[in-house]
Amino acid sequence: MKSRNLLTVLLLLTVASAFPVSSAQARPEFAQLTGQPCSHCHISPLGGGPRNENGEAFRKSLSELDPKLRLSTGQNLLYILLWFVHIPFGVGWVGLFFLAFLPAGRKPVLVIPPGQHIRQMIYCMAVVAVAGPTIVYFKTKMTPGLFGSRFGLLLMVKIAAVLGLFAATIVLIRHTTVLLSRRYRELSGKLENGQEMELDPEELALFDGSEKRKALVGIDGRVFEVSGRNLWRKGIHPGGHRAGIDLSDAFGQAPHGKEVFERVLPVGRLVTRGSEKKRPSSRWAVLLGMAASSIIVLVVVLWRW
Repeated sequence: MKSRNLLTVLLLLTVASAFPVSSAQARPEFAQLTGQPCSHCHISPLGGGPRNENGEAFRKSLSELDPKLRLSTGQNLLYILLWFVHIPFGVGWVGLFFLAFLPAGRKPVLVIPPGQHIRQMIYCMAVVAVAGPTIVYFKTKMTPGLFGSRFGLLLMVKIAAVLGLFAATIVLIRHTTVLLSRRYRELSGKLENGQEMELDPEELALFDGSEKRKALVGIDGRVFEVSGRNLWRKGIHPGGHRAGIDLSDAFGQAPHGKEVFERVLPVGRLVTRGSEKKRPSSRWAVLLGMAASSIIVLVVVLWRW
């Protein structure tokens, strides 16, 4: 109960801190705009807090600006609402990107993420695509000369990083939900028809048993189907072994040997394709998304500091 009350207090403090106290907040872009240090308008040399005579005069000058350069009450409320929506959905987008595509950053094998993650990622992208530009519009209206300040330069870097993350996400969603899904259906059709298959590691990774897909494993160059077996529910074997990979080297720590697969008929062979037959990898999009996410986090940290 105490922890719930503490979370409530922290939430209220966060909400309260987001509301503008007046039309002249202590922002670094105002110092850039006037060409004066923060101490020119504030009693504290670090800025913020009570204002001196210069600060009060500057506040009054802002209140007398052209109405077109100020936000109405409704716009202020919309700005605050979009700000609170933008942050969690942006964090959700980055988190889902890492959750869905981070494994491909360590190896050039890209698997099909759960459909739920893809849908949630698309929702987050849509919200950010609407809220982000609107917030920037309101920000430039509240702060004349914004893009000439340090804050504005960081904002442009963040916008470029968001566009990079957007491009990487679109490429990876298309690659996984369209191209890889199509390839899975082709290979699954051959499996159902009893045709012997030749799978490379990337194709084998499609049969991981998740999302109601079939489960295949590779052992000593042969491919076995373990779909529907009690010890391979959803493509996961006791001990953490997963379907969709070559398990030839995993028997050293297993309580049994490879003889357990003598009772299972192989459905194909595991091969390594030549470079001329290798399908283009989308690993570059994974690296681009990770770099863009890191830049976004860095910009936010620099803003706060």
